[in-house]
Amino acid sequence: MNVLYVLHETLSMAGSAKSFKIMMRGLMQHGISPIVVMPDNKGIYDELSDWGIRTIVIPYRYNTYPWVHSAKDVLLFFPRLIARRIVNGLAVKKIVRDLKDYDVQLVHTNVSVCGIGYAVSRKLGVPHIYHIREYADKDHGLCFFPTKDSFLCQLMSPNSYNICITKDIQRYFQQAGRSVSRVIYNGIHPSMDAFPQNTKERFFLYAGRVVAIKGVLELVKAYNIYNKRIDNAMPLYIIGEKSDANYYNNLVSYIQKHHLEACVKILGQKDDIQDYMRRAWAIVIPSPCEGFGRCMPEAMFCGCLAIGHNTGGTMEQMDNGRELAGGEIALRYETEAQLADLLYNVSNRPFDDYLPYLQRAFTTVNQLYTSESYVNNVFQFYTQILSHSLVKQ
Repeated sequence: MNVLYVLHETLSMAGSAKSFKIMMRGLMQHGISPIVVMPDNKGIYDELSDWGIRTIVIPYRYNTYPWVHSAKDVLLFFPRLIARRIVNGLAVKKIVRDLKDYDVQLVHTNVSVCGIGYAVSRKLGVPHIYHIREYADKDHGLCFFPTKDSFLCQLMSPNSYNICITKDIQRYFQQAGRSVSRVIYNGIHPSMDAFPQNTKERFFLYAGRVVAIKGVLELVKAYNIYNKRIDNAMPLYIIGEKSDANYYNNLVSYIQKHHLEACVKILGQKDDIQDYMRRAWAIVIPSPCEGFGRCMPEAMFCGCLAIGHNTGGTMEQMDNGRELAGGEIALRYETEAQLADLLYNVSNRPFDDYLPYLQRAFTTVNQLYTSESYVNNVFQFYTQILSHSLVKQ
């Protein structure tokens, strides 16, 4: 089965890239022959090349409107928008030309905000899958071009299919109940035989990009409330890429203003993040609207207690666990004050009090979010699409 995959970026530590790599490894073992289109030869490019995957590198942009953060952005808005349309149109033509001697049977776009894969599939006359990993607008502030309705029309068009990474995203894009849509949760880790046993250290952990959509500043504000209430507060380690300089500077300014330098440590990107998860007293997932949020199940596979913002994909994961395991798998909060209370309570109670949470969490992720389940579900969907066994709704 020859499948063309379209990536929107090559950042190797992004959740979409991690999920894509797990999917690729598994699908190749099922006999999939992939070609991957990417906008540059950075990040995961070398890794995919080492796997022997054929790649097409060509510049293209999101199928969204340009950012507007300054007066300069306002002045350049329409030139940038026109440039995007031209660059994307040229990319589609080149990809189709490069594939003229290659029997592509299916096009799979790794996110919703990249439209060139859909355009290529129309040119080739083959089915297309949007892998919808984000809300786009309410989590990333991105607006589909020309409208969100135009994207919904693509989802409703003939020979168009989609994979949604949560039930809530599927509902958000009006795909619930349609046979051409599947909810397939991300694969995080191969299934494990035993619950991990770790020696815990007294620190809280945040792991993810240091950007506004991840809620890092809100976490630090809650930590400041907690820090004022307790002697010998457990430190907070922030691990992740600093991909927004202005946001990072505001975060550092807040830490300095409230004299938190000794207890809030920004460690940057780390390759051994799972080691931190195994040792952490608890990890905090503060995103105000997470599409899925790989970080929480990653931590649960490592036997780490999770404190999660009760919204979006984080809430859905916690709800799944409560239904499957018969009890809460993480500590939930909705406000900064509630998060501060949870930090205080976790600091003051014996860690063994939370072992039932960890055990239920491990049971949940080891059933719902394994790499084997993820890959098998995607491959089964491919097979159904190409065998024309789906009745469209």
